Amino acid sequence: MKNFFAILKNDYLHTIPELVSFIVMTVFALCSILLAVYLTESPRPAAHVAFSSEAAQAIPLSENLKQLSVTVVGEKPPRSQFMEQKYDAYVTVDAAGGIHVDTLYGTSFRNQLLQLLEDPETTVTMETMRNVGVNIIGFMMMFLLMLSSSFMFVFADDNETGILRRIIAAPVSFGEYLAAHCVYCFSLFFPEYCLLCILKLAGINIGFSLGAYAGFMLVLGFLGLSFSLLLHTLFRKADNANMLGNAVTVLASILAGGFSAKATSHAVLDTVTRFLPQKALMDFAGQLAGGFPVSWISMGYVVVVSCTLFGISWYILGKSYIKAD
Repeated sequence: MKNFFAILKNDYLHTIPELVSFIVMTVFALCSILLAVYLTESPRPAAHVAFSSEAAQAIPLSENLKQLSVTVVGEKPPRSQFMEQKYDAYVTVDAAGGIHVDTLYGTSFRNQLLQLLEDPETTVTMETMRNVGVNIIGFMMMFLLMLSSSFMFVFADDNETGILRRIIAAPVSFGEYLAAHCVYCFSLFFPEYCLLCILKLAGINIGFSLGAYAGFMLVLGFLGLSFSLLLHTLFRKADNANMLGNAVTVLASILAGGFSAKATSHAVLDTVTRFLPQKALMDFAGQLAGGFPVSWISMGYVVVVSCTLFGISWYILGKSYIKAD
């Protein structure tokens, strides 16, 4: 344990020169939590819909339909306006009164919108109207994963400069070395968790309990650490690993629905998204928030992926350093 605490202390000392960049990233993560709370509590339309003039006359604007932002248009807007999310759907009504929904999003979103349009008096909870807790998890997910990657900078420096070989050659347990880095990274999530505690104590609805948030942050942190560890193991240059890791994290977080609940209807993207651990985590959060029976398979999938990435990294490091010596 003496070596463990020595490595942990060394990590904190190395943080001092990088303090400014860590503070900036932490501020972004804190802002993402506040933004998620604000956007969830603020009244906003569940979807932006473009109606043809005939459809606007055919469908009454009841109270339930007012959860939509409706714009009457003369013709179908260009696809670029759907890509820019100016509109989420284009609705037309044929001569027989049939309603047609054209959208870039998935079948679930289309069916929910169609149900609301066909019977404006019904109560439909659109998939875009997420629980505040799910929004907080989605918004801060990308920042926590990127922070996890950044917190591995000490390991990256040791690996790039060759210090790691000397550390492993010394009478230091390799397990203690990696465990110290993990504990160091998890401890730097403290500001985000403190903000959630403050919001909870202030009586603001944050969706989940503080214990649930601790679990989500632990799983997200372990996923980010494992992915970052693998990249820094495969790439000696820390900059290359960080750039690739951040790019993948941003793309995967967006595809997984971190910032929007609406899924695309693109077959290839849907297939790729289905295998993302971030998507499994968001599904689990949605089930937990909705009071549905939770599928622990989703959470287990995230843990298994994280353990697999960590195990591969451990194996490669062992082959590269320990057996070589």
